[in-house]
Amino acid sequence: MNCLLKYIFRFLSLTAVLLAVGCAKTNPDEIPSYIKIDTISINVNSIQGTASQKIVDSWIYADNELIGGFELPSNPPILKSGSTQLDIFAGIMLNGIKETRVPYPFYQKISKTVNLVRDSAINFGHMKFAYIEGTKFAWQESFEQANLSIDSTARSEVNLVRTLLPELATAFPYELNKYAAKVLILSDSLVFECASHDAFKLPTDGSSVFMELNYKTNNPFTVGLMINGSLTSQRSVLVINPSSVWNKIYINFTPTLSANNAASSFRVFFTARKSTKEANAEIYFDNIKLLHF
Repeated sequence: MNCLLKYIFRFLSLTAVLLAVGCAKTNPDEIPSYIKIDTISINVNSIQGTASQKIVDSWIYADNELIGGFELPSNPPILKSGSTQLDIFAGIMLNGIKETRVPYPFYQKISKTVNLVRDSAINFGHMKFAYIEGTKFAWQESFEQANLSIDSTARSEVNLVRTLLPELATAFPYELNKYAAKVLILSDSLVFECASHDAFKLPTDGSSVFMELNYKTNNPFTVGLMINGSLTSQRSVLVINPSSVWNKIYINFTPTLSANNAASSFRVFFTARKSTKEANAEIYFDNIKLLHF
């Protein structure tokens, strides 16, 4: 009899728990609203150069509160409803590193006031960003003109060549982009180096300075800064790894500039030696932009 009572007690206790769970109400504040972003592009004017971009994330703020960075296409949940101010930033891979993703400081945020509805999505589809007003383009080189603003240096044993590439029409559709720079290194012993003709006065106070670059290469190459001051020196900033297709990278010069705040000006340089893995090193780059505020 005692065993029977125990079984009955356990049954009633379990039934009570199940009824309590079944009757529990979901907290409405825990039901998210959603926005949906499929793709992103960049609008440029006639003096801003290429519209090529490699935006990989959308960074979302709701009523000035960071919701997070979300890989595209994105469908981020937002624990808000009703009229909400959304600020959307275009995110990049800093220095091409997948694990280091940040909003790009030179793309203008898109702000929208929307009416969020819980358990529903607002579809933004395709979003077009633009450069922030006041962005300074200290240097641009598209290689479309015969007179180049960059060339091989005196120590280089390999020439930089402007070359016609039909493949650019596919790599950068809807753009008048026919020429790029080509570097061909045939021997392990040869050094390649090229640098901008001009020296640039760039901010050294910690404000953002970036270089955008399109490239394709079967061989690593280095991008850096020649530093002009009481002494002239060179600082490597980033080694760019091989890419068998045309790629876009955003190179952060800010830390190097801040560490050399006594310098009077800077030139950008590229350098490489042939890897022993390749019979010939072939390096192509295009659409250089040096930007700051």
